[in-house]
Amino acid sequence: MNTQTVEITSTGIRKILNKFTPERAIAEFVWNGFDAKASIVNIDFDIANEEYDIYKEIRVTDNGIGICYEELSNKFKKFHESHKSIINNSYVDLTRGKNGYGRFTFFKFARFAKWKTCYQKNNNMMTYDIDINNDNLKDYVPTTPIICQENTGTCVIFSEIDTAISASFINKTLIPYLKAEFAWFLELKEEYKIFINGEELNYSSIITETDDFPIYSRDKNDREYQFNCKYIQWNQKINDEYSKFYFLNNQLELKNTQTTLLNKKGDGFWHSIIVINDFFDSINSDSDGDDNNDQHYRLFDNPDDRKIFKDLINKLNDYLKEKRRPFLKHQASILIDKYEQEEVFPKFGNEDWDKSRKQGLEDLVKSLYEVEPRVFMQLNKEQKKVFLELLNLVMDSGERESLFKIIDAVIELDSKDREEFAKILETTRLKQVISTINLVLGRIKTLENLKSLVLNHELKANEREHLQKFIENQYWIFGEEYRLVCAEEVRFEKALRKYIYILRGVNERTYIEHPDKYKEMDLFLAGTDFRDGKPHNVVVEIKNPTTIKKLTNKEFSQIETYMDVILKQDCFNDENEFWTFILIGQDYEDIIKRKINDKFTGLALQGDNYSLYVKKWSEIINEVERRLKYLLDKLQIERSKLSNKKSLSSIMNEISNNSATIK
Repeated sequence: MNTQTVEITSTGIRKILNKFTPERAIAEFVWNGFDAKASIVNIDFDIANEEYDIYKEIRVTDNGIGICYEELSNKFKKFHESHKSIINNSYVDLTRGKNGYGRFTFFKFARFAKWKTCYQKNNNMMTYDIDINNDNLKDYVPTTPIICQENTGTCVIFSEIDTAISASFINKTLIPYLKAEFAWFLELKEEYKIFINGEELNYSSIITETDDFPIYSRDKNDREYQFNCKYIQWNQKINDEYSKFYFLNNQLELKNTQTTLLNKKGDGFWHSIIVINDFFDSINSDSDGDDNNDQHYRLFDNPDDRKIFKDLINKLNDYLKEKRRPFLKHQASILIDKYEQEEVFPKFGNEDWDKSRKQGLEDLVKSLYEVEPRVFMQLNKEQKKVFLELLNLVMDSGERESLFKIIDAVIELDSKDREEFAKILETTRLKQVISTINLVLGRIKTLENLKSLVLNHELKANEREHLQKFIENQYWIFGEEYRLVCAEEVRFEKALRKYIYILRGVNERTYIEHPDKYKEMDLFLAGTDFRDGKPHNVVVEIKNPTTIKKLTNKEFSQIETYMDVILKQDCFNDENEFWTFILIGQDYEDIIKRKINDKFTGLALQGDNYSLYVKKWSEIINEVERRLKYLLDKLQIERSKLSNKKSLSSIMNEISNNSATIK
């Protein structure tokens, strides 16, 4: 008995294999059995103490060809080599022990491992053992082979089992993992089986659908080929396996694999197709598999065979597309329900027109999802809101092709995706997207110009002629749902009449009894709150940062006065209406700072139907930028190039002609 050493340290082995879990480690030993041409692998757990759920041994037994002693030094000594060399060419694509380190992974769940293997040498059956200790993984101890009367195969016995191995681990972790790891492989041949404590691994729970179907193809001599195909749709991702075609001959020997056209689309459509015909015996054995471009047609030396194979691949992919359609349709409905629960859709009213618009947006989302699900993948809640709002903006346009400019901001579509998407757009009425992109650009320009007005004091922008006009034209800054009631130089009584007309369609003379009724608001907005559908009104008082460096009690009292006038008028103050008052300046003194209850929002006062905020210009700009952030990132706009206007007059002229200006 000679002790042999692997050419790597134990510390190095542990470091490389550190990411292995106990379930993955056990799966490695199952793969080792199948790599050795086994058709059956048994995993048995011997319990030592049922009360404490402690296990004495774990055994993984296969009926493969065993481990030839004469080749042991090549197979066990080198860490990154395995017994792949003993596998014939027809089996090579199924070999999983390509790195040769699976045998060391037992340190994740046991202290000792013993291999009892039986192999054929000439006309004799030979057996011997191999021992490895968790404490010194780089050393292995083989015994001398002796003649035996057993069949070929290997049994690996693990002892001093880690306490993490329990009945719960077996049922809730290991078995689900083995299903996801081996289901595709067990589908290749009926004789492939895995037993756990004598019970066959049943993976039917992860199969959504199976279908047996033929595909026919003819060569130039009119010879017909019938390819027998089996389609499997999985309801979960198979561990490390892509969605593939598996090509077998009539003896069910795997000759090649190819990833499918719909592999890794990000939509959860996990699938496999097994294709059987002796045609695949013609595959060039030197070719590499898993190639999903034109090179895989070069697997055949004969050009006629390449043509047949290309026709087969096209028909298989067409079949998958048809299978995917109802799947995506169902997933699209699930997506709509999920978005409803997350409340990321734009809010619509209860009028018939609003209901129709909402249904139109939902139909558009479904259509987009069915063409390219990746558009909707990996979006956080805020990104979903922005994207859906953007789609809502383009719902009524006629420039269908331009929608790609927006979609490409989220994900690149290949030519085939574009063709399919264009077909969908032919039956979907959409808004001219160029105008929408201009709107987005305009709003970004607006923010850049606002920064200049309030931060560049050399421009000497004043409150009435510049800031007031700016806010009056760009009141979308405070929210998309608002309509302008009035701006400066409109007294409370006139503002009230206009407000009642906008809200209720009533045009009547209205009087206010209040000593401050002749005050004038800078900005008065009315809209429908997206959250509850109730009227929500905003009164804004702006202060020029060039002349007022810090807000004081004087400015705070002014906005409080406006609030007092409004809240004391019954006709202003329906119990279902909510009022927001905002005072905006460059900064504020400590006495104002102490009035602010929430430094993150600027909330100073709050009642049942009102709130009062004090905000800095920088905070207003940052809030809007956060709303537009997703679009800014995706469109990758160079904002420094959007506005090169330097003078105050040119900035104001640009604002008046900006596409973001509300007409």
